[in-house]
Amino acid sequence: MLTRKQEIFACAIADGADQAAAYRTAYNADRMSPPAIWTEASQLAKHPMVAQRIGELRAEAEQVRQTMLVGREEAILAQLEKEALSARTDSARIRAIELLGKHLGLFTDRVETKNLTDRSVDEIEAAIRARLAQHSKGCA
Repeated sequence: MLTRKQEIFACAIADGADQAAAYRTAYNADRMSPPAIWTEASQLAKHPMVAQRIGELRAEAEQVRQTMLVGREEAILAQLEKEALSARTDSARIRAIELLGKHLGLFTDRVETKNLTDRSVDEIEAAIRARLAQHSKGCA
C-alpha cells in the first residue's frame, strides 16, 4: 500500500511529469536543492511498490487511449458507410467506398522491381544511354 504522497507522485509520473516535478507536486521541496530533489525523486521512482503503481497507471491510461481510438475508428467507419450509401455525388460515394475498402485491406499498392544486380557495366551504360535518348526525344 502506498502512502498518499507516493500515490500523488506515481500519478504525476503517469500523467507525464518528470520525476523532479512529480516529487515537487507530492512533497514539500521548497527548502531542497535541485540535486537533492532529483536524488529523492529518483530513489522514490525506483521503490518497488511505487514503480509498480506507475506501471499500473500507465497501463490503465494506455487502455483508455486504446478504447478511445477504437471508438473513434468505429465512428469514422460508420460515417463512411453512411456516405457510401447516401452521398449526393458519385465522387463522394466512390471515395467513401474506396476508404472503406482500404480499411478492410482490399486494396494494396504493388511495386514491381527487377533484380538488376547481375548486369555488366556495359549493359548498365547501354540502359542509361537508351533512357537518356528517350528523355531527350520527349523533351524536344
